[in-house]
Amino acid sequence: MIWGRFLLVWRAVIYLRTFPSPGRRAYLGRAPKVFGMAHIKLGNNFRAADGLWLHAIPQYNSFVYEPFIEIGENFSASDHLHIASCNKVSIGNNVLLGSKIHITDHAHGVYFGENQSSPSERPIDRKLASSGPVTIGDNVWIGDNVVVLPNTVIGSGAIIGANSVVSKDVPSNVIAVGCPAKAIKTWNEENSEWIKL
Repeated sequence: MIWGRFLLVWRAVIYLRTFPSPGRRAYLGRAPKVFGMAHIKLGNNFRAADGLWLHAIPQYNSFVYEPFIEIGENFSASDHLHIASCNKVSIGNNVLLGSKIHITDHAHGVYFGENQSSPSERPIDRKLASSGPVTIGDNVWIGDNVVVLPNTVIGSGAIIGANSVVSKDVPSNVIAVGCPAKAIKTWNEENSEWIKL
């Protein structure tokens, strides 16, 4: 038990350059991949299980970006979380994520506006393009196998059901499911209950 806890802390020191101290704790499971730590800001009490992949991308091929990944306090994620940024991904406090979640602010290729990517170009060679940042509020719970796409906001207190794809904004204090994710319930403060929409 003690050895296992030591490994969780040791991985955080190696991969996140986070030394345990009052107000500064992080725990990582096995086989984490962290790239661009200079562009990543983590709050206190960051926890991620096996297979974490945090990727802030300042350069891809010959293209230069200004990525920023910001994660608030008391963050907890299950296994195989992948967060990738060439623009900005912001996650609030007290967020809980399930297994096998992908959060990204970009795509391989430009598919809007001018100078769009050609199908004859290898996807790996295409410029990374972001249609906008990703913002996830406080107290959000995201279920297993969810994909959060660029230019989206998930409001505070929202719940995203398993296997959903967030391609449009999700309001605060709702339960959203599906592909694309749509609100099916909202929190009624007066009656302290979830109400179907």
